[in-house]
Amino acid sequence: MRAMPEGMEMGPRTLNRLPSLAPGQLSPSLLPEVILDLLSLGHGVRFRAKGGSMQPTIREGEVITVAPVKPRDVKQRDVILYRNKGRVVVHRVARIRRKEGNRVLFITRGDGSCSCDAPVESHQILGAVVSVQRNGRSIDLVSKRSKILTKAMLTAFRLKRLVFTRVLANRFAENQEVQKAIRS
Repeated sequence: MRAMPEGMEMGPRTLNRLPSLAPGQLSPSLLPEVILDLLSLGHGVRFRAKGGSMQPTIREGEVITVAPVKPRDVKQRDVILYRNKGRVVVHRVARIRRKEGNRVLFITRGDGSCSCDAPVESHQILGAVVSVQRNGRSIDLVSKRSKILTKAMLTAFRLKRLVFTRVLANRFAENQEVQKAIRS
């Protein structure tokens, strides 16, 4: 575990003992350690999302709430928080693969991504995203209704991206043909 500020220890009531910090004062390298400790003690955590890989479900700068979860309780299409190379990542579980010896691999990907990430092992999972704060309201990500709406939204989003990509490819091909005709 990385060192805490002098006089600080991680444990129960850590939130009450953490110093008040202005935005950006908590070292990003320390954030996974604080999150891990709080979730392992059964506390939920909230923080602002960085990056756009989970758009449209989670947008840059939105506050997400993460609850502790046991890896055995993670289901396909859940949005999980996991540790990867010293960082924390929030992505959706696309598939779950069971290997020999009760080993389980979680295949994740960002909602805005076309490809899956490297497999995530059970010990890397820190928690599950349960809600997103957007425009002053909380959006539930774990109810059955929410999962059905999310699946429909993601299908529409990916279909729109596919159509847009094909239209661009066709326009590019047409443009190449026009340029070729002009040159001849």
